Amino acid sequence: MALRRRGGGEFNPAEMGEGGGLNVVNLIDMFVIIIIFLLKSYSASTEANITISPKLSLPVSSTDKSLKEYVNVIVTRDEIMVERKVVARIINGQIEGVAPNQLLIPSLYEELKKRYDRIQEIQMYNPNVEFKGEVNLVAHKEIPFSIIKKVMYTAGQVGFSEFKFVSQKES
Repeated sequence: MALRRRGGGEFNPAEMGEGGGLNVVNLIDMFVIIIIFLLKSYSASTEANITISPKLSLPVSSTDKSLKEYVNVIVTRDEIMVERKVVARIINGQIEGVAPNQLLIPSLYEELKKRYDRIQEIQMYNPNVEFKGEVNLVAHKEIPFSIIKKVMYTAGQVGFSEFKFVSQKES
């Protein structure tokens, strides 16, 4: 009977048995776990994508709730945007092309309707996508309520009736 050395020596594949010395299954399992972890952390870090421009100063709040990815309606001092697309201009506290007593903003309605139709189309092909009519409303802290009311009314006419007001966290 031959004695085996425990602390080193030469590699002998016959002693390892069938299959050789490297177990690839454990290595693949490790890579799968790392990939899943990276995908989960990436999706958690991209919950909401709101670009704050120099024209926008948000109100301060002490809330701890995080943002979710909804349709972003942004109201600065001089414009109304859906995501990053300007849909209406604000001049001297009035929305251009909208009468002071008119609640519906036609250009905002058209853009939100496109977003609504796109969500409905996605929902047709993927029943897991649920439309809840939620909007992130990002508004400058000095915007008059009359403009906010018109934006909310217009969004509600399309079907977006759940509003999440975005604010800056207190420091």
